[in-house]
Amino acid sequence: MVTVTFLPSGKRVQVEKGTTILEAAQEIGEGIRSLCGGKGSCGKCKVILRRGEVKKNPEPHEKFIKGDEEREGYVLACQTILLSDAEVYIPQESRLERQQILKEFLVSGEELNPIVKKEFYSDAFLPEIVAEKGYKLCCEPEIEEGELTLVLRGNEIIAVEEGDTRNEFFGLAVDIGTTTIVAALIDLNTGNVVDIASDYNGQIIYGEEVLSRVEFVRSRKDGLEILQKAVVDSINKLVERELGGYSSPDRIYDVVAAGNTLMAHFFLGRDIEYLFASADVRVEKKGYEADAKSLGLKVNPMARVFCLPPVGRYVGGDIVGDVLASRIVDSPTISLMVDLGTNGEIVLGSEGWAMSISVASGPAFEGYEIKHGSRAVEGAIDHVEIPSPNAEPVYTVIGNGKPRSICGSGLIDLLAELFRNGIVDFQGNLNPKHPRVRRVDELEYVVVDGSKTATGKDIVLTQTDIDTLVQSKAAVCAGIAVLLTKSGLSIHDIEEFYIAGAFGYYINMKSAVTIGLFPEFPNAKVYQIGNGSLAGAYMALTSSRKRALSETIAKIMTYFDLSTDPNFMEEYTAALALPGKPELFPTVYAKYV
Repeated sequence: MVTVTFLPSGKRVQVEKGTTILEAAQEIGEGIRSLCGGKGSCGKCKVILRRGEVKKNPEPHEKFIKGDEEREGYVLACQTILLSDAEVYIPQESRLERQQILKEFLVSGEELNPIVKKEFYSDAFLPEIVAEKGYKLCCEPEIEEGELTLVLRGNEIIAVEEGDTRNEFFGLAVDIGTTTIVAALIDLNTGNVVDIASDYNGQIIYGEEVLSRVEFVRSRKDGLEILQKAVVDSINKLVERELGGYSSPDRIYDVVAAGNTLMAHFFLGRDIEYLFASADVRVEKKGYEADAKSLGLKVNPMARVFCLPPVGRYVGGDIVGDVLASRIVDSPTISLMVDLGTNGEIVLGSEGWAMSISVASGPAFEGYEIKHGSRAVEGAIDHVEIPSPNAEPVYTVIGNGKPRSICGSGLIDLLAELFRNGIVDFQGNLNPKHPRVRRVDELEYVVVDGSKTATGKDIVLTQTDIDTLVQSKAAVCAGIAVLLTKSGLSIHDIEEFYIAGAFGYYINMKSAVTIGLFPEFPNAKVYQIGNGSLAGAYMALTSSRKRALSETIAKIMTYFDLSTDPNFMEEYTAALALPGKPELFPTVYAKYV
């Protein structure tokens, strides 16, 4: 065994010799960034080896650790094996810091009719009530007479409480994201949100993106069990924080969760192998249900969990929640909805119909493969403006401290500003003659000088970064173009454009259109609806009709697999220019191209 000490936290852990630094960190819950889940392909898990003997995998180190970092003792945590006791310092840029998490959500058409009910009896004898009402007793009550409050799910009595407890009647709506979890405690008497709490998904230490967690499950016998416990523990901590001592977890009687298809499986501990058995995988378009107690949730032991139904392997219950919240399928207007996260899901529809696709868009906008990219954490630049071609960029930083990275909304602003000012051409190439463009390993634009950053190093956007961003935006734009073609519609036919998810909530729409992430929709009203997944979970929690409607939405929604679509590659290739096809961006072309 060897002992590893992590700084600056001071956490210590004993692990077997031959364990990687990243695995040791995961063992003790020490947060180190790892977008690729330990494959050595992202370079985000850089740490400084202060003391100890290790064995490094040379190829990824040659790619990511160079110059000053090599001299200062930087190593990749996932590609460095421990051979002795060691001391490891985690620099700021590699720490899992507090993320800017979207809690807000908009709900339309509220109708309070939850699945569970409470009935109060002032002078009651439980067996008489059961016989008279035809109820089924599904719990073992400690009291049978006097002042009683019955908790009902349909005609089933799931709890019998002494006295009048009608004012303590709660449900829990949960958005299970790949990166974060947001839980809303709801008063089922009024439909009011009592409190919202959020935190990282505890699974993140086993890989920041979902496919790395799939590999984790497949590589370990207890992998699924570990991930299931991690997400449940995360939810339990949020519940404890929300109740704040004024009520008991036993007063939470119903739970509705929304997440992508894999997140739902991990949460419920369901086998995932069938999802990868063939290219044409069909999932059951029904809400997944389970007993809260069997999952380990600290709520009423008789509570049930309902997960919003998936549409397919890559379009899950979180997107059904978006559609439920935005009312796309029960409105006569033609609407487009985009949810940008680790993947981008796109839905086009109107009353009674919907078409959906999924594109690989999110990694670049969440910092993956961007030299100084990050998620929306403290210290990340989230908005950028370049007042004139040779001017120094003006920016804002999450947390108002010194910058140390650039998050997705900042990257979109930056690329748009570089394009508007002629520093990047329509092919995405940096102008080598610009005073803020230099060549180190490749051409790069200096966003912030090292004297003004938290790390003391320049924050730059490289030519490779720009190419990666253009490829990601092209995937989203091409997906939208394919749906428009399949439906026989044009940009002029879209009447409402919904942008869901945390990333979509914070981006500047003008910048997004300028780089060609979204086409221009001249006749559309734009709604940045926030956390549509949580809003959908809330609606299914507070309305039995909306819960049934969620399953109807999943059943009527058609999913198109772009990997086999002949038009997608054509649209994608056209979208690799800035902004993209002229017919999708008439105003931008007239102004900048």
